[in-house]
Amino acid sequence: MSDATPARALAERFGDPDAMRALYAPDIVWLISASLGVPRLEGREAVSAFNRQVWTDHHRPDCAVTILDEAGNTAVSAVRFTYRAWSLFAEDWYENEYTLFVRSGPDGIDHVAEAFDTSATIDFLSGRPAGSGWAAVGGDAGDGVGTLGRQADN
Repeated sequence: MSDATPARALAERFGDPDAMRALYAPDIVWLISASLGVPRLEGREAVSAFNRQVWTDHHRPDCAVTILDEAGNTAVSAVRFTYRAWSLFAEDWYENEYTLFVRSGPDGIDHVAEAFDTSATIDFLSGRPAGSGWAAVGGDAGDGVGTLGRQADN
């Protein structure tokens, strides 16, 4: 798609580290959800090495991306999408919703902030149903959801 934002162009290249690398500025910075403990990735070589690791060690490269929302322009863009891939760790299909926030300059994409439901990922890799992580903090999946954001009656 020729009028795709840089965020969409990047998401649509998931699974192909070489095609992703072609979008990057030399000084790209990639940030991932802090709860995973992935360090800040700086520079095209570091980001490309991480991309290659994801689609070699973690997931098969024949993944699917379904775009849900896209906003922005060539300088600042965001995309929300469903990512589906075969997990080499779990030997099962992994699916989760992701968001990329992207900044670009004349040399290409220079900043990516990647966000996704890390709790769902951890539940998946642990072989638990999504939302089961709440049991670790003393509840069951979905406990209290009905009252979130609502004021209790006095």
